[in-house]
Amino acid sequence: MDISKWNSIMLSFQELMGYQKGITEVLVTKRLSKIGRKSVDDICGREEKYLVHILRKRYREISDEQKRKNDKRENTASRDYINS
Repeated sequence: MDISKWNSIMLSFQELMGYQKGITEVLVTKRLSKIGRKSVDDICGREEKYLVHILRKRYREISDEQKRKNDKRENTASRDYINS
């Protein structure tokens, strides 16, 4: 896997979750996959496509979860404002 591609994936997760949580999420997801502890430099071909696929899927899950939490907070805040 190209290091610049790996860095862009890491940056995306860091922007979504924060620096440390983003790094941890990517590394844990990678280690729990069939790729395991294989070095990023040694990942190629189908393994790279598989890793990018599962990381995109995980990114969407986290993003959707955060959106649901934000919507719930906004709805609760607006109900509190209306009731007061």
